Amino acid sequence: MPPDHLIQHLPPQTSLVPCESVPGISLWLMEVDDTLQLNAAEIQNWWSAMPYWAFAWAGGRSLAQWILQNPDSVRGKRVLDFGCGSGLVAIAAAQAGAKEVWAVDIDTVALEAVQANASLNGVELQVATDWTRVPAECFFASDVLYDPGSHATLAALMEHCSHGWLAEPAGILNNTVVLPAAVCIAEAIHVPCSSTLPEIGDFDCAVDIEVLPVFRMGDGC
Repeated sequence: MPPDHLIQHLPPQTSLVPCESVPGISLWLMEVDDTLQLNAAEIQNWWSAMPYWAFAWAGGRSLAQWILQNPDSVRGKRVLDFGCGSGLVAIAAAQAGAKEVWAVDIDTVALEAVQANASLNGVELQVATDWTRVPAECFFASDVLYDPGSHATLAALMEHCSHGWLAEPAGILNNTVVLPAAVCIAEAIHVPCSSTLPEIGDFDCAVDIEVLPVFRMGDGC
């Protein structure tokens, strides 16, 4: 049964269902009533209450698949998933053999969803709202550059960790000022086509996702 404490945070006429977001990882994702009909005001309210943790975003799906295909990237390491949402990337890191995985998000409901999804997949994750208290060796961040409010925090995280990986729609980094002077980004190592689940409204199209290695100067550049 879907977790009751998460259902209460969903928009009207939606529910949660377990879906395979990438092979081997299931998540509690939002399901929309096919008969849903809303007027303009209702649509605005519906989107303003959007639970971002109830989606498997395109970048996160690509990054999770890459981690599972490249377990040496996390094996034996303390890993931080920044802006974790559903916890998909964190779960992939745990399955790939990370020593410790922290899922970090400012949305406390998202952290509740992370724990529910971790339980669904039989892995253990740590959660936090403040990344500065996390003893991470490397980080992952996906689908976060759309929000300018996250850029300064992400830049500080990049300077803190010796290395990490970003997963974003192709070309978005070229139009985003996020890199601190002490950090460099290598060429994309993985450019798959992905999409966001569930596929509703603006989220029903496939996009090219770049997985980009990030290094602190002197640690890989």
